[in-house]
Amino acid sequence: MVAGLFLYADLRRRGGPLRPAWWSGVCLGIGGFQLYDGTVQHKLLRLHQIRYDVDPRPYDWTWNVVAVLFLLAGLLLWHRARRAGRERTR
Repeated sequence: MVAGLFLYADLRRRGGPLRPAWWSGVCLGIGGFQLYDGTVQHKLLRLHQIRYDVDPRPYDWTWNVVAVLFLLAGLLLWHRARRAGRERTR
């Protein structure tokens, strides 16, 4: 986390990515990992569950829906960053 903040500070100093591009990557990373964790590790491999000794379905659904929402937000921000990048170069 700390290394990522230093990398981000260096990019900003160099006139690096637009904020929507940065947040797009963050949201896509969070959503992708969370969806992978909720489907592959929780359901397919059964490595660990969100909660034990209760019905896990509401927790699983919530976990995966939030993951998809992060992915959608990341895609929306990515689209916005691409459009802003095109306008910046004109």
